[in-house]
Amino acid sequence: MPAPPSARVRELETLLATIRHARNILLNIDMWEQHGSSSASDDERARMAAESAAAIRQQDHAKGALDTLVATTREECPGEIAAWVAAHDAYLAAFLADLDAAGQADTTAAMVASDERTAWTEVASGKRAVVDENGFYVTSNDDRYRRLFGIDPNTLAPC
Repeated sequence: MPAPPSARVRELETLLATIRHARNILLNIDMWEQHGSSSASDDERARMAAESAAAIRQQDHAKGALDTLVATTREECPGEIAAWVAAHDAYLAAFLADLDAAGQADTTAAMVASDERTAWTEVASGKRAVVDENGFYVTSNDDRYRRLFGIDPNTLAPC
């Protein structure tokens, strides 16, 4: 298991988790627009439009901040990028082990998690700043996430 996460790793991951959270909000709104908006009131439509705009702003801000922080971290303390990548690799390896233990090693979820592990090696090598995660197939394990990243995945508070 990797060392406890540093403040920089927690900062990197908090920004990535913020993007993840905003995407989840946008996905829920998209589902609502497709399946529930036809019977919504004007007030409900306005509220959902405001939530969508806020999530887009949150996502855009976090993406810009994360790209900047990754570049700065890569330059100032590249070991922190390596630690962040190692935490993601450990998370995905454990996810794959869980799938294997459940007899699901040949599923789409396993393929997606394996692809994400490869993408994180590209973060380590500098080919990319961040991995575009697939939260649908690579599902959350909150306890593991807290241990590896030092933040609560639901509140983004340090733990």
